Amino acid sequence: MAESGIRTPPCFLQSTSRENIFDFTLPEQSTQSSVTALLIYCKNKILNPYLRLLSVVGLRPLITNQLEPCFCFQFVNYIYTIQLVVLLLLGYVLQYMACFRRDRGFCFKEASNPYLLQTEITHIYEQICHASILFSFIIPSALHLLAFFHALTVFRNSDDDQLPVLMERVFLSSTNTSNGQSSQKKLVRTLWFFVALTAIWMALSLVAVIFMVTNGPIVFKWMEHAPPGVTTGLKILLVVCTLWHDVVQATVISNYCLQTQLLTTYLQFLQTKLLQNPVQPLEWIRYIETFKKMLGFINDEVAPSVCIFTFVNMSCVTSGVLWFFNYDSVDKQTVPIVGISVLNVALWSIVAVAPFIQASRLSNECESLRNTGQEVRTRPFVHQATPRNDLDSILLYTASLKLKAKLFCIPITGKYLCLVFMFGALCMLVLGQCHYFNDN
Repeated sequence: MAESGIRTPPCFLQSTSRENIFDFTLPEQSTQSSVTALLIYCKNKILNPYLRLLSVVGLRPLITNQLEPCFCFQFVNYIYTIQLVVLLLLGYVLQYMACFRRDRGFCFKEASNPYLLQTEITHIYEQICHASILFSFIIPSALHLLAFFHALTVFRNSDDDQLPVLMERVFLSSTNTSNGQSSQKKLVRTLWFFVALTAIWMALSLVAVIFMVTNGPIVFKWMEHAPPGVTTGLKILLVVCTLWHDVVQATVISNYCLQTQLLTTYLQFLQTKLLQNPVQPLEWIRYIETFKKMLGFINDEVAPSVCIFTFVNMSCVTSGVLWFFNYDSVDKQTVPIVGISVLNVALWSIVAVAPFIQASRLSNECESLRNTGQEVRTRPFVHQATPRNDLDSILLYTASLKLKAKLFCIPITGKYLCLVFMFGALCMLVLGQCHYFNDN
């Protein structure tokens, strides 16, 4: 986000310090140089590793030159991005050729074998495909690719310094709190926790895809009579491309979750600073205005690609659940892989719900900000030297704030999220009581 006054200092962008990113030892903060040391600490512990991950995914340039643009670097970045797009497109084609659906995997049914005795317990499966080309392959693939291109545009063409600037501001704001060092260590661990959860989700998704590929015979469309070696190569390529699809969307969604977490923490630090230290009202209001711009960037620029991915993921959850309970009007002969099918639906549920949870947490923190002005008026000692008119200005300003995190252009709050979950659980219970779910 290009804005004067919030640019990252050179020491924050050009430090060459090599430290263990999992070493959470904070620099001493008793001197003026501690601000520089703190920014270098923030850069080495979380910012640089995560920006490298975004570069590998293609959302940021693979090779950057901060001094002057270089044609060779631009050409390498351009070729690398094209390769990533080709890998995405190849994955869509292979999924269609193998009739591999992300909501249920491959569809197998038990085939009878007249050469087996009735006493023999042997299951033979054959692949069938009742998937709609438009609704099962074309539309989900087109939405997935559209979300990637939107995220790529936001990161590449909008002068996006939001993440570095936001992380810098959060760490600097924590120095004004009474427990600054512990807050900074906790923040680094929280951010790495989100990254670790993303890696675990991708690993479990890879395990589910590999198990689906090896569960039964797979026939690729137009390659029915291909040699076994070619079929094996196509299976491996299918797994690689599908993993890449998951890496792309998991990175985009985790970026949204990281930025909402940083904004939530930033707002908490600003409130703590106002309540614990005497500050100038105009200075504090200026901080909130900067927060509003960053929140607007997330709602208007980052959220759309997340919403597209979430829409596809929610369709996978709904379709997978209906198929698992045999409510597909056509595909009634297929046999789900009980453990893997449940894991597959659970993974899509997690990645679909995560942005809503983070958005609701941020919205709840924005709602608590409206009460900060009234709480300031009740502090008898911290702001006793502040003129009454300044306190009234803070009270009126905070009471007029209407800040919310938005997904699908709808403000997301905790109470509405709980209402949706309760309604979903109620529908499940009623359907079970009406014998729509067979528990035998």
